[in-house]
Amino acid sequence: MEDPMLINKRKFDIRVWVLITMDCRVFLFKEGYLRMTSSNYDLTPESILRPEVHLTNNAVQSKFEDYGKFENGN
Repeated sequence: MEDPMLINKRKFDIRVWVLITMDCRVFLFKEGYLRMTSSNYDLTPESILRPEVHLTNNAVQSKFEDYGKFENGN
């Protein structure tokens, strides 16, 4: 994605839990959370293959030096 929405120059995703019952009732858990990358977004050729710049997955982020630098658990 060339121009994604960023927070403080970093990629993020929003996690919320939703339950949809068989009779189509919808329940939303009010306390969602954001997952953030540990590095600023960059599209230079050097950064394209750096997962800490592009993937918000905690299992990926926890392997890098800046993990937790900006917020607990990114």
